[in-house]
Amino acid sequence: MDAPLFLTSDELSTLTGFKTPKKQVDWLRSKGWRFEVNGNRRAIVARKYAEKMLGCGAPEAHTYQPNFGAMQGA
Repeated sequence: MDAPLFLTSDELSTLTGFKTPKKQVDWLRSKGWRFEVNGNRRAIVARKYAEKMLGCGAPEAHTYQPNFGAMQGA
């Protein structure tokens, strides 16, 4: 079974060290994490983003990089 798209409440508590949603949001903001706040005023963090931020996600595929040397005639 695949992991849920978003961190669970328990995982978010473990990550931030706080159980209250306001404290979790404060922690996420202070660390510069991207997240959304849902209708229940709870922080929502994508699992893949959390894995990336913690350095344990799958490596990103190599993306196209322009050849600036060719553009300058080198």
